[in-house]
Order: sequence, then structure tokens, then C-alpha cells
Amino acid sequence: MLNRRMKKSQKNKKTFFFSDIEGSTRLAQQLGESYASVLERHRTVIRMAHNKFNGKEIDTSGDGFFIVFNQPQQAVAAAATIQKDFASKNWAREVGLKVRIGIHHGHALATNSGFTGLEVHRASRICNIGHGGQVLISKKVHDRVKGDLPPGVSLEEVGKVQLKDFEKTDHLYQLVISGIENDFPPLRLGTTKANVAVMPFVNLSDDPGQDYFCEGISEEIILALDNTAGLSVVSRSSSFALKGKRLDVREKGRLLGASAVLEGTVRKKDRQLRISVELVNAETGTNIWSGRFDRQLKDVFELQDEIAQNIVSALEIKLVPEREHDIQKRQTSNVEAYDFYLKGRHSYYQFSRSSVKQALKMFQKAIEIDEEYALAYAGLADCYSYLYMYDQNSEDNLKEAILASLQAMELAPQMAEAHASRGVALTIKKQYKKAAAAFEKAIELNPSLFEAWYHYARACFSQGKMDKAARLFDEASRYRPDDYQSVLLASQAYENLGITVLAAKARQTGVSIVEKQLQHNPTDIRALYLGASALIANGETGKGLDWLRRALALEPDDPMLLYNAACITAMLNKEQEALHYLEQCFAAGFKQRGWYENDGNLNSIRDHPRFKELLDKME
Repeated sequence: MLNRRMKKSQKNKKTFFFSDIEGSTRLAQQLGESYASVLERHRTVIRMAHNKFNGKEIDTSGDGFFIVFNQPQQAVAAAATIQKDFASKNWAREVGLKVRIGIHHGHALATNSGFTGLEVHRASRICNIGHGGQVLISKKVHDRVKGDLPPGVSLEEVGKVQLKDFEKTDHLYQLVISGIENDFPPLRLGTTKANVAVMPFVNLSDDPGQDYFCEGISEEIILALDNTAGLSVVSRSSSFALKGKRLDVREKGRLLGASAVLEGTVRKKDRQLRISVELVNAETGTNIWSGRFDRQLKDVFELQDEIAQNIVSALEIKLVPEREHDIQKRQTSNVEAYDFYLKGRHSYYQFSRSSVKQALKMFQKAIEIDEEYALAYAGLADCYSYLYMYDQNSEDNLKEAILASLQAMELAPQMAEAHASRGVALTIKKQYKKAAAAFEKAIELNPSLFEAWYHYARACFSQGKMDKAARLFDEASRYRPDDYQSVLLASQAYENLGITVLAAKARQTGVSIVEKQLQHNPTDIRALYLGASALIANGETGKGLDWLRRALALEPDDPMLLYNAACITAMLNKEQEALHYLEQCFAAGFKQRGWYENDGNLNSIRDHPRFKELLDKME
């Protein structure tokens, strides 16, 4: 279906302009509620400039712009105007707002929603490696504007660089704009951040059922560190996959790609807590910092903040002052409600129907104790959304997801997670414009919130907006580079768009992440079936089918596994087998029509009467 639509599109030669704010996460946290007005001022500056030079705004996501110009000269003139404006405005200088811009010229497919193609994504990659205040242009732009530059603008060669997912190097140049700063550090071709892995804390309590509480403390420390300037944190899913494995800390660091590893133990007895922690250099195995804390249970929030502060100090990284009490802002002041919330989150992360139903009960208990616990309402909304999508798409589940997400937003209008949960609930209700606004708000409040980018991308995918889905999955991957889902779903979006070069590269990257994940957790069925799909698309059929068989042996009734089994067998032109899996998937509860309609992996069975019959049932 998608491929047929793509063939009707027209190819055009255009100039592609991408921009975003450098350090938007830091800025959002530093400014708090006033960030929204700064973001709007920033958008006004860019829109005035691109309108002046006849640019067409294709898309905005968070603080980023995608604009198309007919000629490179127009894009370069707009970029120079934008950088001069930001450099001259007191409000921008006072808050440290700096925008990076990437420009490229080439062919793209014109679609109903804008433009797509390999060259569009090349322009996006050029923007991503720049610094705030910098304008990078490709050689194709350079060759067309070098004799026709705006007054006060010259060009400086940067050299050949390797852009993410592109096999050949690109020759880049920089605009030198008189009157403003033009000296920049080397391009951001790799991460220079310290990378910390926070392991699940070990339960030393007499009650083995307290594991969820120990893990909850680890998770809160991950969240507290996640947006710290100069610091990268290994995702929960990766570090927690090593739970219980007898590995040297250096081996953990190697498997997780971490330069430092935080390990800890928790002893909880009555209302008393004893937490011991150790931050270790993952390369040398030497101690960086350690501490032991004896506290009352009611002080757990302050204690988590204190540990996060010590980690940052030990690594000599500046922590934005507004982050200092972030855990306390996120949480209830009632320890019992918090305890139930942690139990709920522990169950939800297992992503099975039974575990999500258990999570639902825990979030409800947390809310019974504290009726103003916004995070618990967000968790409740996520549970109902999950059950609607993968168990029973009943009106009751949909209504409860909408109501719980609305309650979370009303209680905590500045909490990004509440808006992200709202976006998911509105997506399943097919209120796509409202869902997009909710995701955009979540990203505005916390630009590095992986879930906001990831679920926004899934919402676009389900609507057939593949180009935007690909860019959003890319952004999700930037904030959680060890997540295989965003990379592999981006590859599928690229494939649907016909951008086979990026699709193959993303699949290759995604499979390598999956292989690391399976070393940690061989029973991760989502890793197995998404990895299987990528392997088969890359021609490794035997290995792919082996991974699919392993997943089916573990969870034969999982709806998403059955859906992906249908996709995989459809890719192999096994029509009857694919239809059988798809019908099983539908019967098991997965009835999201948008995925059936827009997933290119199902193209081989799309015209079959049994497939059409399934779509009819979804009406």
C-alpha cells in the first residue's frame, strides 16, 4: 500500500534546512515554566526568517524545524539571518539559547505531507553534528552559493565527515558570519559524555519480596541522572538485564558500554533503611566514590537525590541546580503510596498482559492512599492503554486511559510523563492532532524523555506518516542509544519510504544491539522477534527464523509476537502462514488498524480476502 503511494509521488530537487536548539534539555530544566515562552520566541525568529526567504515549513518536532527552500541561496540567507538575530537578542543571550543548522541540496520525493528521501535525512544528520550558533552546509550547497553569498558571509571548509548510517563520507563547509562567534569545537561525531550504568540494587532485607523497592531506588537514580549535562546514562532495560549475573564490574561496563558502574545494596527493616553504594571505574575496576546511608524510610526521596548529587560530584560534572530536588518533585510525600507505585512500575515493565493487570492494581492502591499522585495516574493510563491495544479494545479501557491521563496532566501540568501518557491514550482514540500536541508538550517539558519521542514516532507510523516516524525514531535513539526498538522501527519506516540504504544500515545497527541484549537476557521475546524481522530483511533467513522460533516457544500467545510472526512470514511470501498468525494476533487482542494498514512488511498479503476481512472487523 505504501509502496504504491510512493510511486505516485513526484521527485523534486530542493534545498533542505534542519535546525534545533543545542542543549535543549539543559535549557528546559534551567528555565522551568519560562522555557515555553523562550521556545515560542525561538520559533518566531526562525519563522520570520524562512518566510522572508520563501521557505516552506514542513515539520516541527520539539525544538527542531524542517524547512524546504527552492534554492540554496535562500536557505543560506535565512540561516545567516537567524544566527545574527539570536546573537543580537538580549533574551537569547541571557538564557544561552543557541541554534545549530544543517543545509543540503538534492532530490526528494514530494508527498502529501511534504518531502522525503535519502537527501532529506542527510540534511538532518548534518544538523545533528553541529554546535549551537553554527551553520553547516554540504558540498552541493557550497558549490551553488560560493559565488552568491549574502553580505558579510563567507565559507570555511570543515572537511570530510562520516555521517551516521551513511557509508560514504560527506564534504562539509561552515558559514562564517561577520559580527558573531564563528569558532566552534570539533564536530559532534561521537559522544564525549561520561557513560554511567546504574545496576539494580541488591536486596539484603529478610523479605525477598522487597526486590521491587530496591529496583525502584535504582530507577529513580537513573531518572535523576538522565538529563544531567555532560552525562549519559545506560537505559534501565539494558542495565537491569544483567540482574543476578555473576559478572565482574569491568565485564558489566564492557557489555553496557559504560565508563562507570554504580552498584548498591538495600536493607529495609520496619521503617529503617540502610543503603550502601559504590561507583566504580569500569575500565580499571577502581573505586571512584562510595557511601553508606542509614535513614528513616520517610527520607528515601532526599536520599536518592543525595546519591545522585554524589555521583555527579565524583564524576566532576555540573548538575543543573533545578535538578537538585527533581525526585521529590516527581514523587508523593507518602511512602506507602510510593511503595505501591514502585510495585506497579516493576510489574508494568514486564510488558505482559498479566503483569500489566497487576500493575494496574498497584497504581490504583497508590492513588487510594494519595489521590494527588500524578505519576500513579500516568502509570494507570499506560496500563489501560496497553490493555486496550493488546488485550481488549473495549470502550471501558479506552475511557479509563483517557481519564487517568487527563488527571495526571491536571495534577502535574509540568510533568512530561503525564503528557506522554496522554499522547498514547489520545492516539488509540485516533485523536491524532491532540495526541501530537500532547507529545510535543512532553518533549518541550523534557526534551530527552525517550518515551515521548518513541511513542510519538509509533503514532506517526500507525498513521502512515513514515518520514516523520523515521525522524522521531532517530531522535528516540539519540536519547537512548542502547534501545533496539527505536532503531529497528526506524529501519522499517525507511524501508517503507524506499530509503533502502538507511534501512539496511539501521537494521545492521539494531541487530548488533539485539545481540548484546540477548547476551544479557536470552528470553527477551521482543528483542528476538524484532531482531528476527531485521535479519530476514537483511537476507539472514536461517538465523532470523531461528530467533522467531525461540520467541514463539517462550510466549506463543503474545499478540505482538504473533503480529511480527505474520510480518516475517509475509516477507518470506508464506501467505497462508502469515494470514494464520495475523488472525491469531487479531483474536489475541491486537486490533490497531493503522499498523495493519501501513506496515510495509504485510504488502504481500494485503490484497488477500482474509486480510481484507480482518480490516473489516476492525471497523
